[in-house]
Amino acid sequence: MATVRDKADARRQLRAEQRQHETDELVVEGPVPSGGIELHYDGVEGIKKAIDERYDELSRHLETARALDTGLADGKGPVAHWMRRSFAVRGGAEAGGVQAALQSYLAELATLRQTLDTVVTLHQGNDEEAAAALPTGDADA
Repeated sequence: MATVRDKADARRQLRAEQRQHETDELVVEGPVPSGGIELHYDGVEGIKKAIDERYDELSRHLETARALDTGLADGKGPVAHWMRRSFAVRGGAEAGGVQAALQSYLAELATLRQTLDTVVTLHQGNDEEAAAALPTGDADA
C-alpha cells in the first residue's frame, strides 16, 4: 500500500502506475521462440496513440503560452524591472522559458514516435524475411 501525502502526490502515483501499465503491454510473458524478441504491434500502436495525445496536449499548452507571452505593464516598486525581466524570460521562447521547454518536449515526443515507427518497420521486415526463409510444406504431406 502506498502512502499519499497530498493530491499532487496521488496524481503522480496514478500517472506512474498508468505508465507502468502501458509499458507492461509491450512486455512478453514467457519464453520467446528461438531466443528472439517478440514485438506486440498492437501494444506499440497503443503507445503511439498515447504519444500523439500527449503531443496534442503539449501543443495546446504551447499555443496558450504564446498567447500569454505579452509584456507586463510597468510596475511602481523597486523590483518591477526585475519582475518584468524574469517573467519575460520564463514565459518566452528563449532558453529557460516555458515556450522553449514545451518545444523541446514536443521535439522529444516526435523523435520517440519516429523511433517507434522505425522499430516496427524493421521488425516487420525481419518477420517477413524469416517467413520467406521458412521452407514451404509439400501439399501432399
